[in-house]
Amino acid sequence: MRQKIEIKVYLPYKMVGELEGYRRKGNRSSFIESCIKNRLEAEEEFSFRDIETHRLLAILHGRFEGDQVFQLMIQNRIKELAE
Repeated sequence: MRQKIEIKVYLPYKMVGELEGYRRKGNRSSFIESCIKNRLEAEEEFSFRDIETHRLLAILHGRFEGDQVFQLMIQNRIKELAE
């Protein structure tokens, strides 16, 4: 078994409340460890190709709110994907 060390972190109150469900199940620590591990590994392996097309289009749609031409292009592409 790996040696582990206790650390103290400050989390938003709401987040702690959301984690309580995992505490009741007895797997809060392993859940937090898994989340941190996934985040650390993801930073090294990040690629925009990993983001689903519809999600990326939604982000761009929000980012370029004032650009009507770009908005129209994004909306048309979203419609194509939905078909």
